[in-house]
Amino acid sequence: MIGGMWPQMGSVIASMVFVITIFQRYLPLQLRDHVEGYTQTLVGFVYPYIQITFDEFTNDFRNQSEIYSAIQSYLSTKSSTRATRLKAHDVKDSKSLVLGMADNEEVIDEFRGIKLSWASRKLPTNQTFSFYISSG
Repeated sequence: MIGGMWPQMGSVIASMVFVITIFQRYLPLQLRDHVEGYTQTLVGFVYPYIQITFDEFTNDFRNQSEIYSAIQSYLSTKSSTRATRLKAHDVKDSKSLVLGMADNEEVIDEFRGIKLSWASRKLPTNQTFSFYISSG
């Protein structure tokens, strides 16, 4: 039963890649923005998580964001006991190193009965922290 599913899955994936390529290549930008907006709305009905991203640097990209630093400090205690890969950070006005999550590491946390999943992701322009609120 499972063995017969793989060829169908490959066909579905190939079809999706084809449609996405045609979509990106031939649809006018304004129409593409509308379709992507509706697609995100549809995905929102079946995807039960909220994602919030915190940038490492302020809008001028010269200073580290205070929010990012506060999250980094908060997560240092969580990540040092729960994460498997850590990175050492020097924090402004601190005389010791702060341990934090390495890139692409994730830590599960609970705040006021809400399950959170913190993830550190390295993006091409800057680093961000994201967390997902789980409904379960």
